[in-house]
Amino acid sequence: METWRFLAGVAMSVTMCFVGVALATNFRGVAERHVHRSMFTASALRRVPRWGWLPDVTHNERPARFILLERVIGVAFAAVGLVFLVVLGYSALTDQPMRMVK
Repeated sequence: METWRFLAGVAMSVTMCFVGVALATNFRGVAERHVHRSMFTASALRRVPRWGWLPDVTHNERPARFILLERVIGVAFAAVGLVFLVVLGYSALTDQPMRMVK
C-alpha cells in the first residue's frame, strides 16, 4: 500500500473518531454551540410560513431535540471512524489494498 494513502486514511479515520466523540460527549459544549450557530444561520427560514403537518414546539424544546440528534450523529461518526481504522490496520498488516466497490 502506498504510504500517502495509508497516512491519509489514518488521518481521516482519527479525525472522524475525534469529531464523533466530541459531538457525542458534548466536549466543551461542541454540540450545543454547533446547534445554536446553525439555528442562528438558518433564522432567515423562520419567515417561511409553517406547514400544517409540523408539530408546534417551543423554541426552548427545539434546540434540545437538535442537540440530542447531533449527539446521536456523533456516535455514528465515532463508530464509522473506528471501523475504518480497524479495516485500514487489517489491510496494512495483511499487505493487501482495500477493496473498492466497482
